[in-house]
Amino acid sequence: MADIAFRNEKDGTEYQMTHPKAARVLDDVQTWATRNGFERVVFWRDPEDEHKLWVQLGPDRLNYWIHDNTFTEGKHETVEMQLDYARGAQRRSAAGYDKFDK
Repeated sequence: MADIAFRNEKDGTEYQMTHPKAARVLDDVQTWATRNGFERVVFWRDPEDEHKLWVQLGPDRLNYWIHDNTFTEGKHETVEMQLDYARGAQRRSAAGYDKFDK
C-alpha cells in the first residue's frame, strides 16, 4: 500500500486532506500509485498559492502541480490522468529534458 501525504512547502509539516469529497480521490490516488509501483506520493502545498499542490512521485519532486480542487471538489474522474501527466514529467526529468521546461 502506497503512502499518500500532504505537506506544506513552507516548513515541511504534514497536514490531512479532510475534505468530505476527497476520500474517493484519495482512493483513486492509492490505486494508481500501487498499479504504477510508487510506494510514496506527496502533494506539496505551494507557499505562494495554497491551491497549487506540487507532486512528488517516490523520491522525485516534480515540476508539475495539481489544483487542490481536484480533492475538494472530488474530481476522481480526472486524478488518474493528472498523475499520468506527472509521471510523464518525471520521465522527462530523468531523461534530462526538464531543462527545457518552463
